[in-house]
Amino acid sequence: MVIFYKFGGNSMEYFVGIDLGGTKICTIIIDKKGTILSRIKTKIGGEDNLDSIVDSIIKTYKDAIKDASLEEKDIISVGMAVPSSVNIETKTLIYAPNFGWKNIQLSKIISEKLKKPLFMDNDANMGIYGEYALGAAKGLKHIYGIFVGTGIGGGYIINDEIVRGSNFTAGEIGHIIVKIDGTKCNCGRKGCLEAIASKVGIVKYIKKMIEKKGEKTMLDKFSPDWKKSVGSSALHKALTNGDKVVKKAIIRSGKAIGIAAANIVNLIGVEGIILGGGVIEELGDFLIPIIKQNLIEYSMSNGADKIKLLKSTLGDNAVALGVAWFSSLEKNKEYLYKG
Repeated sequence: MVIFYKFGGNSMEYFVGIDLGGTKICTIIIDKKGTILSRIKTKIGGEDNLDSIVDSIIKTYKDAIKDASLEEKDIISVGMAVPSSVNIETKTLIYAPNFGWKNIQLSKIISEKLKKPLFMDNDANMGIYGEYALGAAKGLKHIYGIFVGTGIGGGYIINDEIVRGSNFTAGEIGHIIVKIDGTKCNCGRKGCLEAIASKVGIVKYIKKMIEKKGEKTMLDKFSPDWKKSVGSSALHKALTNGDKVVKKAIIRSGKAIGIAAANIVNLIGVEGIILGGGVIEELGDFLIPIIKQNLIEYSMSNGADKIKLLKSTLGDNAVALGVAWFSSLEKNKEYLYKG
């Protein structure tokens, strides 16, 4: 499948963006104009075996090149976004809770296999960067992105700079505590926003309501294996077909995200908040009004006035496009692993 976004610049040089998520890999190729020439997406089933995931990354890379009718020699650099904090100076993946990975030189591993310069960063950082440079946040200077999928990631940009923090963990909104002693999160703590409001959190809540309160769900019809893995599209189908327990779980998610958004406004006073990720893509029409209501309710005084609450316009491509674009810019070449 070929998708076109055109933004200006010179062509004949090609750049790859790889979005490694909790359950999928999305790989795109762009030219210097920002045109997406190919897009390959594959499921990885939540496996945590490093070697098998590396193999899947390599395969999607090669498939994307073939799909774009290019050769490997045509690729200038590769950008890879991961669900982890990343030390962009040492090129180290710090901690990916969904995979259980800690302190892995993943840049080195992938770069040496592909024989290409490679930049790696947190997926939410690259998602908000994509929206900032090419999407919904273009023209804004002080923005925060919340990306809701299998987990929840956050990214923060002020005056053209991604705020990563002294330990490269800034923006990790998925792991702020929104309920003391709440549901256990994959990171090991309890009550994280991710544990409550992500797709994983939504499914955990539905399971709890079924097992402890005897409630019924239609998810068996739309996704028979939903207790192990469920797509946001199946949640959307259940919601639109009147599934009460799914509706409760999604309302709960929206409220928690709205409170987290209000905390952002109270703390740093951004001019805009971008909402993206697979859950927002599928359920945004229902979720965003709930998020907005709670953003207003929990913001101090008139703090939410004039705050732009925007849905991602790059959709599922935001992260891969953001990391491909970031790694293509001359000013960012110092961050690429070059062997």
